Amino acid sequence: MCGIIAYTGSQDAVPVLLAGLRSLEYRGYDSAGVAIFDDRANMTVVKTAGRVAALAESLNSRRLRGSVGIGHTRWATHGAVNEANCHPHTSCDGGVAIVHNGIVENYVALRKELVATGHTFRSETDSEVIAHLLESLIAAGDSLVEAVRKSARRIQGAAAVVAASVTEPGEIVGLRLGNAGGIVAGFGDDGNLLASDLLALLPHTNRVAYLESGELVSVTAERISFQNLAGRKIDKPPVETDRSYEAAVRGSYPHFMAKEIHEQPESVTNAMRGRVNFGAGTVDLPGFPLDKADISALRQVVLVGMGTSLHAAMMGSHLVESLACIPSRAENASEFRYRGPVIDERTLVVSVSQSGETADTLAAMEGAALCNARQITVAEVEGSQATRMAEATLFIRAGQEIGVAATKTMANSAVVLYLLALYLAKVRGSLNQKAEKQAVDELAALPGMLSDLLRAEDRYKDLATRISHKEHLLYLGRGPMLPTALEGALKMKEIAYIHAEGYAAGEMKHGVNALISDAMPTIALAPSDRLHNKMVSNVNEVKARGGEVIALVTEGDEVIPGIADAVIYLPRASEAITPILALVPLQLLAYHTAVQLGHDPDKPRNLAKTVTVE
Repeated sequence: MCGIIAYTGSQDAVPVLLAGLRSLEYRGYDSAGVAIFDDRANMTVVKTAGRVAALAESLNSRRLRGSVGIGHTRWATHGAVNEANCHPHTSCDGGVAIVHNGIVENYVALRKELVATGHTFRSETDSEVIAHLLESLIAAGDSLVEAVRKSARRIQGAAAVVAASVTEPGEIVGLRLGNAGGIVAGFGDDGNLLASDLLALLPHTNRVAYLESGELVSVTAERISFQNLAGRKIDKPPVETDRSYEAAVRGSYPHFMAKEIHEQPESVTNAMRGRVNFGAGTVDLPGFPLDKADISALRQVVLVGMGTSLHAAMMGSHLVESLACIPSRAENASEFRYRGPVIDERTLVVSVSQSGETADTLAAMEGAALCNARQITVAEVEGSQATRMAEATLFIRAGQEIGVAATKTMANSAVVLYLLALYLAKVRGSLNQKAEKQAVDELAALPGMLSDLLRAEDRYKDLATRISHKEHLLYLGRGPMLPTALEGALKMKEIAYIHAEGYAAGEMKHGVNALISDAMPTIALAPSDRLHNKMVSNVNEVKARGGEVIALVTEGDEVIPGIADAVIYLPRASEAITPILALVPLQLLAYHTAVQLGHDPDKPRNLAKTVTVE
């Protein structure tokens, strides 16, 4: 998650950009930079490792002047935190500058191609390939807008890009691909702006327009125009936004929950920052408190959590056991704390709590400490009680989540636990270098796959209409998909107030079949994995008893779509990634069902964001 700001107009750009970067610093603060264009079309780039204050100090000493500029504040995904890897990135000839949020999945291939044609790279980032792509297209005669549009066809993955060039010094161009990060255009009185967040625009204007995926925006001091990737003009008149903080944070979304669901491609990218080296194909956990000898000596891993965090822990348990070959289990923290579990100094206890303040989870941690177990916590909030009790924290980095029903924090917790499983497996020698690289390559594609799922929103609305009048729902899953089934049912209960049960599909003959009827639709999680044939049998069982089936299946499945009443297609992915992908359809299904029933999904009745009492 990174912050982007750009301005072209009659004011001095430097103060505008600095103020914007300060308001965006919550999105990333390991480095910051700007590119300023003066009245003679000269471009000067200033960037520093560290916070925006360090950039401001550097700019003050230079006394730069110019009415056009782009700026960026970063959380690193590719490359170390140093000046070379800071944004903006520039072309070989110094004529093009870009800032970028997201991951260029195919950057290794693009970089190799560009180097072969004579381009020289100065950074370790994936972002720099965009500047060189633009340079080559502009050199061939394309305008900046045309170069950005053509580059968009070459870039794989979810991305937000803003570019400027000395060939057209009064213009800035923005591009959005997928849901890696938003771009908002601001229509000002003394110039126009682009930003990754409405908050950066509010000091200048409340007249804005939002870029959708696959759209470009061209901005000069006098006008803002939009087009799609085919070059067709889009009519996107500005809308006036409420200047309240809540409306600013919520942006164009009707509810925080909707916004947070759509932030997941960006938030999971942030979860991987500094932990995944996409170029080398490796996973590391800096500051992990157990050394190789400690990890090799582990006899078991126990993950504890409550609610959504328990479902994330279940995902993590499956991954740790299957990848690292360590006996692993997930436990409800409120049960674990009272059971007197058999754990010792060769047990790793992993507590999962978004807030880090969940009462039962903290009590479980206290019990683990009394047994001398090694402890880490997976949490969002720095300085929370869980982070103080554990030996180390794996922060999930989802950012503030205002909706009570956890969405992006669930996805980020699952990603972080997957990284933990990969790391433990690598240290213990059960994961070879080839398998590690395959996992990293798929993680690089994860934000883009999530974006693809989010684009099918109308499908979820239609399915919500189909089930919103039902009083009961059954969610079925097997193996790694069971935690996702449980989470889908929980979301439906939390915000739509429909009784929903998540079950292991193998349990159907042991009682669940008695509930199946046309009054209780079944949501079957049936991707094309090693248990697919078993799920086909389960779907047939439901249909044989008059039940309605909505199935989540892998693209290309030719069996279940012929049996089920409706299907949602998931991208083809591994058993580690598919349960994370499946969260999005289930979240959106619950969200749209709640909205159609007239419920406020951000404030479900009788629930609070953090449970700090037993």
